[in-house]
Amino acid sequence: MTKTPPLLAALRAAHAALDEAVVRDERGRRSGWVTAEGMLPEQLSETLRLQASLEGRVGGLRLHVVAAADRSGAPEDTAATDTAAWAAAAGRNRARSWGGVWLANLLEEKYLQTRAALVDGRISEEHAAIIVRAAESATESVAELVPGGIPVEELERCEKELIGKAEQLCPRRLRRAARRILEPLSKRLADQHEGDQLIEQERRAERRTWLQVSDNGDGTWTVRGELPEAQALMLKQACERLSAPRRKSTDAAGNVVIDPTVPTHGGMSFAERMGLAFCELIEHVPTTGHHVGRSEFLLPVNIDADKLREGYGAGTLDTGVTLSHEQVRRLACEARHIPLVWGGKSVPLDLGTSQRLFTWQQAAALGAIHDSCPAKGCERPFAWCELHHRQPWPEGGPTDLENAAPLCGHHHRRVHDSRYEHEWLPDGSIRCRHRWPSRWRGGVDPWADHPAAHRGAA
Repeated sequence: MTKTPPLLAALRAAHAALDEAVVRDERGRRSGWVTAEGMLPEQLSETLRLQASLEGRVGGLRLHVVAAADRSGAPEDTAATDTAAWAAAAGRNRARSWGGVWLANLLEEKYLQTRAALVDGRISEEHAAIIVRAAESATESVAELVPGGIPVEELERCEKELIGKAEQLCPRRLRRAARRILEPLSKRLADQHEGDQLIEQERRAERRTWLQVSDNGDGTWTVRGELPEAQALMLKQACERLSAPRRKSTDAAGNVVIDPTVPTHGGMSFAERMGLAFCELIEHVPTTGHHVGRSEFLLPVNIDADKLREGYGAGTLDTGVTLSHEQVRRLACEARHIPLVWGGKSVPLDLGTSQRLFTWQQAAALGAIHDSCPAKGCERPFAWCELHHRQPWPEGGPTDLENAAPLCGHHHRRVHDSRYEHEWLPDGSIRCRHRWPSRWRGGVDPWADHPAAHRGAA
């Protein structure tokens, strides 16, 4: 009797284990999962963490099998056109990209640390693809800058550093960090490599840019298109400021406050609010006077002056997105630029307790540090955030940068809600927890109408 290969046996056992958590219909067919009702938040959180870890491990196993199939010529058994097509068919109607042959082979042959992180469930397949692409791009780029390229042990050190970041970052944030994969070797080299990548990305985006405005014949028009990142972010930022959730909110007493400038059509979706904001933006674009040809939007760009002068590196927006030095220079030609000089005295950024509200200069400076709300798990952009006094102003908290934190409307309300306690962590992030979780889990918050539950914002 032929012995079952360990990989196949393990997968059969995994399916059998998962069957312990399924619900079956009257015919014995799997129809759903056992209820998650009654699980504590910590148990739900651990369940999701274990599921994500298992997903990463299984993804790594699939890539391992695909690489073995590619080496052994398994696709020829079914006359498949290539390994990707064979893997898609074997996976039952999966897309060709599901096979990931290029990634599978590189993990087996070159990026063993990334493969080990996948096997261990510390990262996802998407994380692994980002790491491998970044390392391959860096290897190609450095070959032109450094004679002999990157030594293998140095590339492995960079890979290890990026894996560590992948364990803490979502794929979107990891992509940004991956542009600086060479930082453990040299900051200057990382700046040059990042700048080169951004220039190529911006040129590719410019080639792919298009806009189509079509008449629907019913009084509406459809606008479709594809824009480069910088210009799309300008548009997104402007519309978000006009449609920010705080324009409909509650006052200090908890009463609903409706901004009369925002139309109310029975609870608009985010997309509908953005559409109306876009219309408002178009109606107010300047067409006369000395503003013609100049941007009226405030787009904070953080870039070292020396890098800008010497022509390398990248600038960072308040959303965390990076632009090449070429893009920053071009934008600066048509904009009024205000230098942010760390430690300088040209603009007062620290106001002590003499003024309660933060200034736009302080907001711009804070945007150079944060790209989103610092609450754990929150990715609402900086453009949606309000500046909060970490030490309350009535209690002597100064209106200074060191005492400022950008919080989105939701988390700003939680910080001033007596039902919640919050903790500032060493990395600058904030964690909020309900003070009475046992009451909250009952489905009704018994403190919802308590006067202390609605404090005014700082």
